[in-house]
Amino acid sequence: MLNKEIEHQLMKEIFDLTLAFQIEYPEIYDNLLETPLFLNYGHKVISQTEFEAYREFLRAQLRVFEEEKVA
Repeated sequence: MLNKEIEHQLMKEIFDLTLAFQIEYPEIYDNLLETPLFLNYGHKVISQTEFEAYREFLRAQLRVFEEEKVA
C-alpha cells in the first residue's frame, strides 16, 4: 500500500502532467483515456510502482510532443 505522502505526491504529479496535456495538447488529451495502462487488475489496490510507471509514461509522452513542437 502507498504511503499517503508518496501517494499524494504521485497523484499531484500525474494531475499536473494531465493538465499540461489538456492545456498544451488538447487533441492528445482527448486520447489519453484510450492509452492502455499496464496495471495489475488482479489487485484491488494500484501499487506505487504502477503509479510511478504511469507518471513516467506521461512524462515521456509530454517530452516527445514538446520536442516536436520546438522542431
